[in-house]
Amino acid sequence: MVDTAIFLGAGASCAEGAPSQGRLFADYFSSKEFRESNEQMDLELAAFFSEMFKLDVKRPDIADVVFPTFEEVLGLTDLAIMRKEAFRHFDIGNRDPDSGRLRFVAQYLVFLVAKVLHAKLGDRARFHRNLVEALQMEHELVNTVFVSTNYDILIDNALTEQRFHEIYLDYGVEFRNFDWPDDWERPVRGHSVSLFKPHGSLNWLFCPTCDELEITPKQKAVVTRLISEYPDRQCLECGSVYSPMIVPPTFYKDLNNPFLSSIWNPTDVALRKVSHIIFCGYSFPDADIHIKYLLKRAQTNRRVPLRVTVFNNHPGKREAEIAQEKER
Repeated sequence: MVDTAIFLGAGASCAEGAPSQGRLFADYFSSKEFRESNEQMDLELAAFFSEMFKLDVKRPDIADVVFPTFEEVLGLTDLAIMRKEAFRHFDIGNRDPDSGRLRFVAQYLVFLVAKVLHAKLGDRARFHRNLVEALQMEHELVNTVFVSTNYDILIDNALTEQRFHEIYLDYGVEFRNFDWPDDWERPVRGHSVSLFKPHGSLNWLFCPTCDELEITPKQKAVVTRLISEYPDRQCLECGSVYSPMIVPPTFYKDLNNPFLSSIWNPTDVALRKVSHIIFCGYSFPDADIHIKYLLKRAQTNRRVPLRVTVFNNHPGKREAEIAQEKER
């Protein structure tokens, strides 16, 4: 019986070497890959930051520049798209010569995150692997449900490595890879570990034409990869351009996609049924009101008290960050 939920936030990834939101842009624009790039994605991102924030991302001292947060930038683009409005030179799609540029920039920002995480993390998942191995040794892995608000795949790979070949990973969502030979298999009841990612994941791709969700292929050496390693990003069935399947860290979250909606209910049920929730690196950001809602339901809609354990520190964490989190 599943009795424990492990809730993973950004701090769990920072402990492995992932940058904080405040460092994403500085790390990307100061990288050698970007400085030498002539790819359309990087040219568009440079133009966007120049037009919107008056920032020359090619300047030599870019690593020292104070950027807007990832939450702010993606929040502006998403809100404009939701309102069917535009910024000068960055339209969402009409008769303007720059038609659709804002939608592409929004996707490029997601791929930027994927590239930074790939560069910073690689196959690193030491703490996540230690956690999974410890649970397996105590025969508690199948009695644990994981909930992650992170886009990275650290816990995904830790759970699906070959030494745990008898364990299936259940995201609570249907992938069309299940119908492909030698790829992902449908979870088997009683032999699965649930990993719910209500904000989506950087190894999920959505085809808006086929209306199907795909997970990057399962491979022997590396269980699964980030979407940044698939530059064409086109559906093999219809040729349409894939859309990343993530919910940006903003107040304007769009949870209407049926696949993300389908994850909501099993996450809600799982959190209400467990007796113990362990928070690892999650600081309850203000923009995550829907997560707070889920947790409040888990706390109040039960007959026995909920036990809570919190781990929210990592080497190198700044004192200002710790003080701010304590105030919450």
